[in-house]
Amino acid sequence: MRITWGPDPLSPKYFVRQPLTIEEAKKERFEQISTGCQGKFLGQRFMQGKDVSLILIYDSHGNIAGTQMGIPASLINDKYYKFSEQKMYNRDTIAGIDVYILTAYFIDPKTICQSDADNTRKVGTTGTGLWLQNGPDPIQDSFSSPMNQTDANKTKWVQGACFPSMGVHYWYDNRLDTDCSHFFPAFLMYNQGKLTGFGWATAGKFEHTKRAEYPPLAALTSFLVPVPTCMPDFFHETSGFTTMHVYFNAAPWNLLC
Repeated sequence: MRITWGPDPLSPKYFVRQPLTIEEAKKERFEQISTGCQGKFLGQRFMQGKDVSLILIYDSHGNIAGTQMGIPASLINDKYYKFSEQKMYNRDTIAGIDVYILTAYFIDPKTICQSDADNTRKVGTTGTGLWLQNGPDPIQDSFSSPMNQTDANKTKWVQGACFPSMGVHYWYDNRLDTDCSHFFPAFLMYNQGKLTGFGWATAGKFEHTKRAEYPPLAALTSFLVPVPTCMPDFFHETSGFTTMHVYFNAAPWNLLC
């Protein structure tokens, strides 16, 4: 599992490998912030310092089970994009910081806190799928993402553009007449027909972390197709977008279109 796209694959800032076990996370100075078997989120959650932009979730066996992206509520302006009304964003307090959080699970959420759950997946793998939490209940409100591109084409996920070192982007219910104030803040990435990653795309330029990406308006056509008619004005009103790519494959810089 790697995060953060960048133009230079040799830079330590880009395509950063993330710990796949609690043991590895502790060695990399991630600290546990919750046990998470009750409430809005599941799993044992870990964070590095006070950077809420990346929270790693582990299951009862100590293996990676998901990830979260947090945005401090103090940075958010609800004027053009109503974070408080979007189901994908849940409110939480982490290390004393009031945040809006996006959540993805890499195994079935129902099994994350079960000590007797199947633990046969190969060590060093990211998981068995992708579930996005779209509401306050981590089990009832999480929905699975298509593992194959052909299956994605049968859903409300809409094919966007392919970008080298990213893949073929899919955006949920994206159209020319999409209401930008309800833009879905996650996307999927496929390579050779298989789901190999996903990402967050949140309205607003939030520079509280070095892990995020800030694409210029001119670059949107490189992955968002079609670009909704409202997007240019919306982009300027919200000061841009904050994105983060999350890769399941080991060498994403080799991905071609």
